[in-house]
Amino acid sequence: VKWIRKHFDLFLRTFKDENNVHVYENRIHEMCLANKQSLEVTFNHLSQKFPTIAIWLAEEPTLILPILDTVAFDLVQEVYAEYYKIHSRIFIRVRDLPVEDQLRDLR
Repeated sequence: VKWIRKHFDLFLRTFKDENNVHVYENRIHEMCLANKQSLEVTFNHLSQKFPTIAIWLAEEPTLILPILDTVAFDLVQEVYAEYYKIHSRIFIRVRDLPVEDQLRDLR
């Protein structure tokens, strides 16, 4: 669990797209400006940086998602200290989850 928390936090803080843009820093900012509580994570981004977490997420979402939710909430609290007054939780929503055959290719 510690390893997942540490690396997902690192992913959210540092992932950059091909244009050198901090994708999740921007998504967190947009989510908070809109007073939302769902943070969308693109599966392919996660699998590029941390394929182990991506595989675990695909195979055991009920175990992994609550850990990722907590990491996201903690990060939001760091940036927006009062956000807990708006939402007590942040939910990770996974976009573009591949079909099972593609998951086998990741392994």
